[in-house]
Amino acid sequence: GSGGNYASFQAVRDELVAKAISGPVIFNILAGTYDEQIMLNEVVGASATNTVTFQSADANADSVIWQTTTNNSVNYVLKLNGTDHITLKNITFKNLGASFSQKIVLSGVLDSVTIDSSKFLGVQASSSSHASIYGSGADATGLKIKNNTFTNGGYYAIYLDSDNTSSSPTGLEISNNTITDTYSGIYIEYFDAVTIRGNSIVGSYMYDKGIYLNYCDGANVVEDNHINAPDLNKGIYLNYCQATSGNEATIVNNLINTEDYGIYLYYNRYQNIYYNTVQVRDNYALYTYYQNYYNNLKNN
Repeated sequence: GSGGNYASFQAVRDELVAKAISGPVIFNILAGTYDEQIMLNEVVGASATNTVTFQSADANADSVIWQTTTNNSVNYVLKLNGTDHITLKNITFKNLGASFSQKIVLSGVLDSVTIDSSKFLGVQASSSSHASIYGSGADATGLKIKNNTFTNGGYYAIYLDSDNTSSSPTGLEISNNTITDTYSGIYIEYFDAVTIRGNSIVGSYMYDKGIYLNYCDGANVVEDNHINAPDLNKGIYLNYCQATSGNEATIVNNLINTEDYGIYLYYNRYQNIYYNTVQVRDNYALYTYYQNYYNNLKNN
């Protein structure tokens, strides 16, 4: 920022491309509004020890607004393309484009990306062009999305599809986020052993699904989420999620209020569904449809 070592995110990006790193690097962002679209590729030298962190200097997301006002099909504020061992913390990402409003886009093979304590401001719309955190072909191992706030976060606030059907990435954790007035909440496809815990998905005019797991195998954990969106079609929807005996998935202690379906299961195995509280206005609190085997449902 003005008065800092680098005047812009572009200057930081150019330096990272030009030079390798040999230790952990922290970029403290001075208060201000930054109107830039940046794509960051792999940082040479980055590792579990030599991490890269972008954070507001005063640990306040309201102090740093990183936005784009260019409403075009480039469609991101920040794109991480094969970027590893990077943390984004205490930043407000803003994109209010009428046709395109994605904020963070993930692509390629990524490892250990963390998005923490940040805010996402966008528009509510029924197209993935408006997802706040978007990944199509994002083969992201160890991805952590936690303690963030999404306001009018788009189609799904978080939309992630690894496209890896043979060896889906693991270590995805989505925890303690607040999602308000998006079209839908969280969509995950081809990630295994996913943890979705402690999220709040609340608002009017939310129409599709609160939490949607599609082809997510293994011991998924969907726990302690609060879904209160009385126009949603489905609260939690599991499609082709296959766990195994001794390594079951759990859907536990979720509080759900939706219009049509609370928990909807289609072709799943070894799901333990315990202690959920569900209210629906029209159809079924629990609906199991086609090829659901070895599931335990208790104390709901």
